[in-house]
Amino acid sequence: MPTANLPFLALLRGLNVGGQNVISKADLIRCFEDLGYAGVRTYIQSGNVLFRSPETRVAELTRAIETRLSERLGQPVRAVVFPRARYRAAVRAAPAGWGRDDDRKHNALFTLRGVTPRRVVAQLPPPKPDIESLATGPGVIFWSISKEQETRTTWMKLAATPAYQQVTIRNHRTVFRLLELFEEQDASLL
Repeated sequence: MPTANLPFLALLRGLNVGGQNVISKADLIRCFEDLGYAGVRTYIQSGNVLFRSPETRVAELTRAIETRLSERLGQPVRAVVFPRARYRAAVRAAPAGWGRDDDRKHNALFTLRGVTPRRVVAQLPPPKPDIESLATGPGVIFWSISKEQETRTTWMKLAATPAYQQVTIRNHRTVFRLLELFEEQDASLL
């Protein structure tokens, strides 16, 4: 196992959303530190955790995080874990202008381990091109909808489908801020 602590991001599914799976920031950080991870930092109270680990196998990190948090909360917790380069690649795969049109709502749907964006998209009705658009990248679906016609979009029904259980969703502001935090994390080590 390498000795360097490499940077990772864990996107946790369903934490502190709608009063479900509530865990304090301090307790969440402690769970990650108990796993031996260093430099643990959270961003907003919805399950975004930056950390460093000598473990480089994403599947092993994911398993350890899911197991520890599931034990702590007493119910299953799912996670998407990204090494820095893979998260950068996912964000850079966003369509031109994604997140920059204030008349549209922009979300990134990150797929859980073993699930592809193509598989999730295939389980849903096609988007209505006049009011919503989607594109896929490595491990992510970029979805944009008209704020004005939000209730008419086919993807607004996502939460009622089995596909919803296969993703964790972040808005564009969170997606971009997490990328900035990754970069700051690297700069602090120079």
